[in-house]
Amino acid sequence: MTKSSALSHRLEVFGVCAVMALLAGCATGPVVRTQTAEQVDLASFHSYAFVAKPGTDSGKYKSLTTQQLERDVGQELQSRGYVPVSAGQTPDLLVNFSVATRDRVEGTMAGPAFGWGWGWGGWGPWGWGPGGPWGGPWGRGGYYNDVQTITTASLTIDLIARSDNSVVWSGTAFSDISRRMLDHPAQSIDEAVHQIFLHFPGPQSKH
Repeated sequence: MTKSSALSHRLEVFGVCAVMALLAGCATGPVVRTQTAEQVDLASFHSYAFVAKPGTDSGKYKSLTTQQLERDVGQELQSRGYVPVSAGQTPDLLVNFSVATRDRVEGTMAGPAFGWGWGWGGWGPWGWGPGGPWGGPWGRGGYYNDVQTITTASLTIDLIARSDNSVVWSGTAFSDISRRMLDHPAQSIDEAVHQIFLHFPGPQSKH
């Protein structure tokens, strides 16, 4: 190996390591978005119960996901002073859960990144149209290699005022699905719920 090729190889390895370090530093958990209804004081509510049929149940039974969420959310609410109601009592708040997934395609541009071209989505900048901003992995304005589909999962927790059946607070966590999440679903749910409630504007946790 010549000196120039050896130097080039070392620089390439250094660049890969730097990118990996940067990505590792950015892996800080899910992205959380919350919203509170206008002119609502969450501290004015004192008790809660879970809806009979949350969005996480599709059958006539309570799923493992729902059971885990009820435990986690119950702990978060109780640590903030909210009390679960007994059977037959009317709660101030109802709690609902929902989950969703969305796929996106990512790839590395391996061709000219300029001009107008036709892709799967139609005419536009690299095929802008119904198929999306690039229209697909290939287009006359350039093409992609290392194309992969990444699935983002979202978990939403809604707090609903029992008096008028309106949502007073909603929190959603977004996270790309990883092998770790698939191998440890309970731990992933724990972390997502905790991250969501870190943004809760009501009474603070008493832990």
